[in-house]
Amino acid sequence: MKVLTLLSLMAISNIAEARSMLTSWYDHGKITANGEKFNPDGLTAAHKTLPFGTKLRLRYKDRQITVRINDRGPFIKGRDLDLARGAAMRLRLKLDHVEVVKVIKPKLDKLEK
Repeated sequence: MKVLTLLSLMAISNIAEARSMLTSWYDHGKITANGEKFNPDGLTAAHKTLPFGTKLRLRYKDRQITVRINDRGPFIKGRDLDLARGAAMRLRLKLDHVEVVKVIKPKLDKLEK
């Protein structure tokens, strides 16, 4: 775990409403919980209960990305989401900062691939 940050996010599927999630990031592992090879530079994330394949639109300050749930975690009490290092870098998360950001409403036809 490298970063402890508060992210606002909206699920494209499987989440009824937008909310903030306490988020960390990781860059280690071989195989994700859904059986994929872990890509530390990918736009993926781990969540305890969201179905694999769920896409979340994240906003941190002026940066926005879409991540796909492909792993389980985080396993530290109070944390809601673990991002792969690549996703954290795209959002420009800073080490040891906690931020509150606004929730965005995604447009389904303009999501990053």
